Amino acid sequence: MSHPEDALGLNAVDNGDDDGASSPGGEVDKKNPNELELPLFMSLRKLNLFRDDESPTSTSATPSMNAAPKVPPIHGSVTGPEFLLACGGGGQSRGYTDKKTKGTIKLIISNLGGLKTKVTSSFHNIANLPWRLAAKTETSKRTNGIRFFSIYIDCNPESESTLWSCEAVVEFALIAQRPCGSDFTRTFTNTFSYNSNNWGFPSFIEFSDITNADKGFIRNDKVVVEAHIVVNNVVGVSRTSVFDFQSNNCPMSDGILLVEGAPLYISKQYLALHSPVFEAMFYSSFIERDKREIPIEDVIYEEFLELLHVLYPSRKPVTAENVEYLLELADKYQIQFVMDQCESFLQNTEDVNIVTKLVWADQYTLSRLQHVCIRALHQPCDVKALRATEEFRKLSDSTRSALLEKLLKILE
Repeated sequence: MSHPEDALGLNAVDNGDDDGASSPGGEVDKKNPNELELPLFMSLRKLNLFRDDESPTSTSATPSMNAAPKVPPIHGSVTGPEFLLACGGGGQSRGYTDKKTKGTIKLIISNLGGLKTKVTSSFHNIANLPWRLAAKTETSKRTNGIRFFSIYIDCNPESESTLWSCEAVVEFALIAQRPCGSDFTRTFTNTFSYNSNNWGFPSFIEFSDITNADKGFIRNDKVVVEAHIVVNNVVGVSRTSVFDFQSNNCPMSDGILLVEGAPLYISKQYLALHSPVFEAMFYSSFIERDKREIPIEDVIYEEFLELLHVLYPSRKPVTAENVEYLLELADKYQIQFVMDQCESFLQNTEDVNIVTKLVWADQYTLSRLQHVCIRALHQPCDVKALRATEEFRKLSDSTRSALLEKLLKILE
């Protein structure tokens, strides 16, 4: 028996070894996989008697060969970065099958020619589980000595619990850099768990196909990879409540905000509790108080909707993609909770550079963020690097003075 994933290079897990060998395609299928007792397989796997790329776990994969030649029958797996979350659902439980949760993680590799080691994204929350995308190149026995670009996805890899699992469909996409080009995609389905938390394609696409400018995947030595993830059938993990602001089915919604002409159904009391601006709008003598539909001016619909998802108990995370406009909206409507969430994210992320953080710290008076940024400067060259940026001109005299004092302390 042969499996479709063997022909697609799927049955593999990234073990970080570029020279690790794997069995030839179909080698592990000479015996019926059903003859393997599952408890015995689990025990042997923990003893490392099965290599990850020989796992008989059932997985399906479907390639789309729109923009690259067919990949030869080789085993494989993968990784990558940045993320946008779109959730649906409601309520809390220790497992759920009724709703799907979708998320996208994007990885930008700016120096593909110099890619020597694996690059990964930070962890991003999808369906209340941490996911990470990673990418590297591999030339090994399992790629028949051919250099391939490899992509993998990690799901909850740091958990030591065996009680969780989730079914997910993952589509990896190498994004075309030309308007007329087509993305190169490959898809698989896997049940992620303690024993299967890393999956992907070591032979995603030949490296020479990416670096070939005629293929349209590379521009200025930069490539973009995305992972589109659909999660369902989650076990052992609580589901976070998610609110549908675009539907009038929630009995707790008692107000309608019109943003760019589209309605958003909200709770006046909840917004007023977090924002003195909305409190005045809903409960003072303003003319909006008696309106059934209240227009919200000078905001973008998608950005305001994101603000609501961060503010409500769904607690959508702040990311490098949404932090800038969340700061602006939180300041505009005086929502301290969202402002605090943004500041906390910026203190801990490396996805936003220090000078940008200092500019925002100035703009929104974020003293803790300014403190963390200045403490991160350890060498004179660190301060000089800030001065060489365009954004340095936007810094206040107070922040420039603090940087000068830091430089003098370093030189002492």
